[in-house]
Amino acid sequence: MDWAVGQTTSPVELLEHIARETVWVAEDAQGIGGFLIAGNMDGTLYIDELSVARSHQRRGVGRTLIEAVLADAKLQGFPAATLTTDRELPWNAPYYARLGFRILAPEQTPPNLASRLASQPNAARRCAMWRDL
Repeated sequence: MDWAVGQTTSPVELLEHIARETVWVAEDAQGIGGFLIAGNMDGTLYIDELSVARSHQRRGVGRTLIEAVLADAKLQGFPAATLTTDRELPWNAPYYARLGFRILAPEQTPPNLASRLASQPNAARRCAMWRDL
């Protein structure tokens, strides 16, 4: 997964997520096409990262990963899923909105999610999103 590792998640961090079984992987005959990292944050499923290889983009890989993770989260009893994303890039927040996520106003954002949002690079460009399960 050289196409993704090191871009946002270091190899050490990825190995930690793999050990905790908080990584979902999309694979086909060409190899790994994408992965999603998610875990529990204050009783909701927090999607930390979604990465899709350039060769697999615009083929539904990201949507399939998200749908699989949300179905699993619902089975585990999570009431909602959350994430943070860039609000200014036209393919980020609108993409998640098409998948049923909504942007949270600052006063609606749970404290740990707000803290995560504030600690990210370019925090002013980012938003917190929520989807009921």
